[in-house]
Formats: sequence, C-alpha cells, structure tokens
Amino acid sequence: MPTYIVERYWPGVTEERLAEAIIQSKEVIALMNRGGIPIRYLRSTLVPSDEVVFSLYEGPSAEAIREANERAQIRFDRITEAIDLEPEALPVRSRSRPTHLPK
Repeated sequence: MPTYIVERYWPGVTEERLAEAIIQSKEVIALMNRGGIPIRYLRSTLVPSDEVVFSLYEGPSAEAIREANERAQIRFDRITEAIDLEPEALPVRSRSRPTHLPK
C-alpha cells in the first residue's frame, strides 16, 4: 500500500495538541476501515521550533488520506506520496566502506 506524508504548518502546535489530534485521527481511521477504506496511521514528527508536523500514513490514495484528515478536523497543508525506507529493508553491503562516506 502506498505511503503518504502529510505536512502541517501549525502555528502554536504543542505535543499535547498533536496527541489529541492523533487520537481523533485514529478514531476516524477506524470508522473508515470499517467502511472498507484501508488507512493506517504510522507516526508523526513534531518540529516545535518551526511549528510544523509531518505525519506518515498508509492508504489507497492521497484523496483517502485527505478525507481522513478532513473528517478528523486536523489541519494540513499538503499530502504527498512518499517512500519510507526502513533500515532493515536496505540491502546489505560488503564490509568495504563506500568511497563517498567520511571515515
């Protein structure tokens, strides 16, 4: 299933407000899942100094992710398909160090 990043430029956001929004989002996602729209919330990163939040979801389309955020009444500025590379999914390299990395 595709992964999407939701960018939120959110003046005044706090960790507590973000936690409340995530709870609301999970409730909406559960309803959407029961309705046959498979969405999964993965995680969020809050950058307090920039008043920005990046949230990662899996879902069938950007439109489905948009609907989930709108129904949960969580502000967002942009939803874009993203590739999330987990460290364990990366190929194993030989023991020699790549020449482009510092020693």
